[in-house]
Amino acid sequence: MKQIKKNTQVHYFPKQEIVADSVELGSLELRPSFPFIVSGGRNTERYYFKHVSKITDYKFNVRPEYFGDESSYVDVFPERIKKILAEDADAKIFCVFDWDTVYGNAENLRKHRKMERDLKEYIDCKQVVLCPSMPSIEYWFLLHFENRTELMKNYGKVNNYLSPYLKPLLKERLNESLPSIGTFLKREKHLKGSEWVEILCDNRRLETAIDNSKRNIAKALMQNELDKHSYSYVYLAFNNA
Repeated sequence: MKQIKKNTQVHYFPKQEIVADSVELGSLELRPSFPFIVSGGRNTERYYFKHVSKITDYKFNVRPEYFGDESSYVDVFPERIKKILAEDADAKIFCVFDWDTVYGNAENLRKHRKMERDLKEYIDCKQVVLCPSMPSIEYWFLLHFENRTELMKNYGKVNNYLSPYLKPLLKERLNESLPSIGTFLKREKHLKGSEWVEILCDNRRLETAIDNSKRNIAKALMQNELDKHSYSYVYLAFNNA
């Protein structure tokens, strides 16, 4: 298997000792000084950040109990954050979630705004950082390959663009037939292997995604047109902006 080339740039989060995991077999239990990831996605986001923590210099606390159902993130994020801060008052927490559950839904938007108000103290001091993707984290994956900014309202359309890039590389590396990319990225049995994240990180694709995302959001905000584009704030977990 081709090894991931380590990034030469100095990352915001310093390297520290990694100890054995007592929570989930095969994952890394990281010291509290590493940032925490909480997410509305039970599988895709959890395995993505778990693999990133293993194969790159970016390290995160990734624990199964910090991940759950996408539709209920507004209810569970405050509870998870409270639990983390009770154990580590200085913890940095990135909240990764899909915006398509909110887009066009007045009730879900109301609940989201309430969550923001409840977490305002921590958001204002950047201890808690909200990292939505519109429509979903699959758009973040697409930015590793191309810089497409058109508004896509569901992850199915994103997968149509992502599949021609990711699926051939996966088939070549795994040497086996695969389901659709949409299915692959949702099922735990496919996500457990790190190959798909290795592909996303190889050839400086992760750095490409960070640059694309940062530049696109800055331009859209300057034009006051963020709601007219797809976007991803996941780059904030990799870049202290």
